[in-house]
Amino acid sequence: MLKVAVLGTEGKTGQAVIARLKTTLDYQYTPDLAQADLLVVSPGIPPGEFPAVDIPIISEIELAYRLNPSPVVAVTGTNGKTTATTLIALLLEVPAVGNIGVPYISVEKEYPYLAVEVSSYMLENIQTFRPHIAVLLNLTEDHLARHGDMAGYAAAKKRILLNQTAADYVIYNADDPRLAELVKDAKAQRVPFTAETKLQQNFAAAAAVAQICGKSAEHTAKILAEFPGVEHRMEKVGVFGGVRVINDSKATNVDAAVVALESEPRNRHIILIAGGRDKLTDLAPLADALRGRVKKLILLGEAGERFARALAEFPQAQVADYAAAVRESFRAARRGDLILLSPACASWDMFQSFAERGSYFKELVKKYAPRN
Repeated sequence: MLKVAVLGTEGKTGQAVIARLKTTLDYQYTPDLAQADLLVVSPGIPPGEFPAVDIPIISEIELAYRLNPSPVVAVTGTNGKTTATTLIALLLEVPAVGNIGVPYISVEKEYPYLAVEVSSYMLENIQTFRPHIAVLLNLTEDHLARHGDMAGYAAAKKRILLNQTAADYVIYNADDPRLAELVKDAKAQRVPFTAETKLQQNFAAAAAVAQICGKSAEHTAKILAEFPGVEHRMEKVGVFGGVRVINDSKATNVDAAVVALESEPRNRHIILIAGGRDKLTDLAPLADALRGRVKKLILLGEAGERFARALAEFPQAQVADYAAAVRESFRAARRGDLILLSPACASWDMFQSFAERGSYFKELVKKYAPRN
């Protein structure tokens, strides 16, 4: 029996690992690192904060893979992971776990497949983790503070292919040149997909998974047609006094915010709420998407100052908190306008997660919105 210590015991992932260890005979949790044979690290803890130990250090998804025999469909990419993972789970009629909110380690039952959303953080410390189907949606600037540069970020993502064989599959976005380079030496069978828009990438990837797994075209078409979307990703909050409100809290990087903005025409009707924990990515694509669309920027959080300087050409206001942001947004909005929360930043300077941020935003909208 291996004794396992956990780094990050206070978080959801750490707590889930400890709970799962209580149900297995092969591993036993120990709070004493000096007695441990194995260290499991939570994804939110960067490698620079790992203790100096001589025992193996693995991620939660690595331990989960060792404990659950279900074949894995692993989904990664800069944007769209949650939507694609949710779609795949619906198409295959299996659980969606991982970075989507339910820890992979929590699943004890065996399924025909598990749809697992994996981040670059999760992939950093895998050893044997081998998805039968790996899905790569896109690769744009993100998490550079953690990975150092795009090369480091891409290297972390590429680890999803590490243990695949010719019996496995990698589904990838053929329109993304970075992904084409990343998968060129993959051992798995390569299955490219294309999509006319970034919003359609998730549907194309999910459909490719369904085909590999033997689902009929009719089944796939029905599920995709009925898909309502996911909470906090271009979620329609409502219309208040003729002003539409959309919660896109899941837009935690610039590319995701650009997708949200480009879904609207250029007619200067958007009040954009942005800012949060800065990922230090290039803001030029965001500026281009804003031109001709934005009526006013409402900026806040740790990134507020940098965003204000980089986007100085646009009307803007910096505010201290989300209550002020929502109030200022409704003051600026007129009938026909759109209030869009699409932060282009992580949430961790003010919230525990993008979901907490989005839920709080919706509460504030209901509190401060004018009556229709």
